[in-house]
Amino acid sequence: MNISDFSAWLNDLLEPHLFKDYCNNGLCVEASDKVTRVVTGVSFRDRLIDAAIEEGADCIFVHHPNGFWVNENRVLVGKFGERMRRLMQNGISLYGYHLPLDGQPEFGNNALIAKAFGLEKIEGFMQEGEKTVGVVGEFAEPVSREGFEELACGVFEHGVQHSLLYGSETVRRVGICSGSGASGIEEAVKLGCDAFITGDIKESVPILCEEIGFNLVSAGHHRTEIFGVRALAEKIQKELGIPAKFVDIDNSV
Repeated sequence: MNISDFSAWLNDLLEPHLFKDYCNNGLCVEASDKVTRVVTGVSFRDRLIDAAIEEGADCIFVHHPNGFWVNENRVLVGKFGERMRRLMQNGISLYGYHLPLDGQPEFGNNALIAKAFGLEKIEGFMQEGEKTVGVVGEFAEPVSREGFEELACGVFEHGVQHSLLYGSETVRRVGICSGSGASGIEEAVKLGCDAFITGDIKESVPILCEEIGFNLVSAGHHRTEIFGVRALAEKIQKELGIPAKFVDIDNSV
């Protein structure tokens, strides 16, 4: 597939122009004019380049385009320069989509986490530009907060890192924002949520949850953001007929 057509397909799906983000969304490195095999992963790193070379891929798609965040230098020296050389020498293009992949309503990180929990009545919250990145959903029947924690341990392969169960003894309405999404807690409370699911948390979050009486589980930044890139690999293969593989290089943070 021509790379310009692949870019257009991704942009139609993810609508990056509608999000206010702090990184480049879209094609970051153009090392070939074709896309014939794709590797997807959470973060751009050496080991993902290794995997792409091993798979014979000419395209990498990531959620975290490390090196292309706002205010990063992007001068082609040091580790960043080394990665760029490896991409160009091996003819591997690089795409990165950050908030658009969190907020995508079909295969975005948060929509898929909600689906894995069996939540219904899904709606968006946490506005970033013209779109939302988080979701709110409801259980068909309330669950105990201990049952909610147990569900989380099943949804996330590596379980839960932090359980802050200071809120209602039953959970029905849940806010979700993967990665470093805990900034949405207070908005979730205003929307009537009994609990919140996120990736990593700051030192202030346990204090906030205790003082406002709220339930939260966190399962790791990386580990809450495998959902979108995994689903996208399947979608690329199914809809475009391009071989695509999700490669999970775990990160406990």
